[in-house]
Parts: sequence; structure tokens; C-alpha cells
Amino acid sequence: MQDKIRWYPIWRCHVQDYAPLGADTSDLTQQMTFRNNLDGESIRIRLSNLYGKEPLPISDLQVTVSEKKINFFTDKKADAVRTMTVNSSPGIILSPGEECMTDPVFLPVKAGELVTVRMTFPGKCHISGCCGFHSENIGNVMFQEKKDRIEAAEISRAAAKNFSPHVVFGIRSIEAASREKPVILAAFGDSIVQQGYWAGALQRKFAEFMPNWLLYNEGISGNRVLYNNHSSSELNPIFGKAGIRRFEKDVFSSCHPDIVMIAEGVNDLVHPGNGSPLSEMVTAGDLIGGLEKLCGMTEKNGSIPLIATISPFLGYNEIKDRQREEIRQKVNEWIRHMPYFLDVDACVRSRFDASCLDSKYDIGDHLHLNALAGDVISAEAIPVLKKIMEKETAV
Repeated sequence: MQDKIRWYPIWRCHVQDYAPLGADTSDLTQQMTFRNNLDGESIRIRLSNLYGKEPLPISDLQVTVSEKKINFFTDKKADAVRTMTVNSSPGIILSPGEECMTDPVFLPVKAGELVTVRMTFPGKCHISGCCGFHSENIGNVMFQEKKDRIEAAEISRAAAKNFSPHVVFGIRSIEAASREKPVILAAFGDSIVQQGYWAGALQRKFAEFMPNWLLYNEGISGNRVLYNNHSSSELNPIFGKAGIRRFEKDVFSSCHPDIVMIAEGVNDLVHPGNGSPLSEMVTAGDLIGGLEKLCGMTEKNGSIPLIATISPFLGYNEIKDRQREEIRQKVNEWIRHMPYFLDVDACVRSRFDASCLDSKYDIGDHLHLNALAGDVISAEAIPVLKKIMEKETAV
């Protein structure tokens, strides 16, 4: 037990610039439920209009804790519902780019319980920044517009295109005040992280048999280690700043993780000539140098780097040249000599051709992974994570 209560992120995802795939809403109410994994005494929420192009009004913000899933839309009674305020006000209008923290509310929560947050965006809103993911293990999201249930695809172009079938508006993180010291894992990377298949599977496994382990997701679709978004793709704004430029702010600005999993690099190999200039093609030395910088920043901030090998991509957007594959193999060989690594490549590559994804783990485009791959990777990750903490905390 700690002498001092501290705030920890029991749910946190990266807010992306979804301007190309924005959402248009009218008196929208959002309910998001996730499984908590930390004993806490109070809750607060970091509200976000990051990347918003218009003011974002938020009202009727409520949070509840329950053992079983509840539905605010139909269940009129809940065990413990708290109304949340911002500077003692029941509502707020977030300016474009603004984030703020709610006032904390006393609401005891235990590991294994479900936390549900409900909020309303009154009037007509165009929302261009949000958290998006594929796995329901990250959170279950429901919407109601003008008192009628509505699917995410009816309001969000990202969901309609299946780019991110699950979206969460207005929230950056949900935090609990606790005397316990959790083990915190930050997952940093690209769309394979952002989708949440392996990160969500890890969160589910934490909740099943590893209480007080927390994970937050700092993945961005299309993100590269070395280059900023620089693409002719419609989705270019989503891709974000280069990993080496956004890393410290995104990973360490409001939390201090014990372990940072660095799972990035595939886009440095597949984007050049596929939307980005071919002149931005990297060498193995370039990419290794960028990953070394990320590891150095992790250690400088007092955390432990855990690097994931780069999974296969041959066939994605008709990529067939072996030069990119040779670079991937050289980078992976370097990663396998790091103190701590997670061999994602070995988990998902084809046993017939190591330069390709195994078809049973392929979401369908020869690059992105599916839910089954997430289960396999998370199962591989658990003993690695335990080993790190046992070794690093040994007296």
C-alpha cells in the first residue's frame, strides 16, 4: 500500500485527427463501458476536443460502477451513479484543441468491475477528433440520437468505412485515485496497435488474472517512426507526427508507465511509393536508429522499453519487392538482440513463407492483424511482461 493516493489511467486511448472521416451529430448521447482493473476511491475524466475544428459542447456527464453491464438508455436505476462537473459546472464547451479534467467524484471502484460513462453532445456538432478502435475489449460504445438508438456508422464516416468501427468522442482518459501501485504498460505504435486486437486481448487477460495491471493505447493509424504524415492519401491527417517527435508527449506527458511497448516501423517500409514519396524509403540502419532513439527516450524517463518485431506485409498494396523484406528482416534481427522484445513476427508469419502473414491472422489486406492474431500475441506477451517486472523489481 502507498501512503499517498495517486491518479492512474484505468482507460486511455490516443485521440486522432479524424478530420477526413469526421462525424456529424445532433443531440447525441454516448455511453462507453469498459472493465476496470484497479481498486480506486475516486474517478475523474480528461475531456478532449483535440483536433476539433469547432467548439464541442458536453453536458449530462455521468459515471457509474457495476458488476454487470448496464444500459443507461433503458436502465433507470443503477447502483452508484455520479454526476460529473467541470469547475463545479454541469456542462462545458471545449474550444478547438482544448482538453480539460473534470472535477473528481468519490466513487469506489474495484478491479473486475465495469465502469460506464455517459455524456451528451447537445445540438448539432461536427466532431473531427476521436478515439477509434476495432476490438470491443477496449470498450463497448453505444449511441442515442434524439432519444433513438443509433449505430456508430450512421454518424461517423470512420465507422461507416470500417476504418475504426468503434469510436469514442470527447474522452482522452478515465483515471482512478488509488493507494495501490499498478503496473502500467503503454502501447506505442501504428494501426496494428491502434486497432486494439492485441492490446485489447491483453487488457482482457489482465482483468481475468492480473489485477492492478493497466494498459493504455498510444497507437496511431499510418504512423511512422521517422517521418511525419506526408501522403497523398485521404487519410493523411490521421497519420500524425513521426514517432520520434510525438513519443515523449504522448507516452509521458500525464502518466509514467513502467513498461513501454514500442511496436512501430512497418509504415516506414510500406508507405514510400504508396502515397508517400519514394525518397522517404528508409534503410535498416535508419529504422534501427529511430528505434534506438525511442528506447533511449523510454529509459531517460525511467521506464523499460519492450520492442515488438515488425510483422510481414508482402502483398499489401501489391508490394512485392524483396528489398523492403530484407530491411524488415535486418531490423527484426537487431530487435531480437535487445534486452526485452516481443516476437510478433514469429507469432503471425506464415510457416510456408516467412515474408507473408499467415492467412488465419490476416484481416484481409496482408498487413493488418485480426482478433485471432491479437489473442496469440497477447498470450505470448504475458510471460514476457511478467519476466520483465520480476527481473526489474528483484531486490
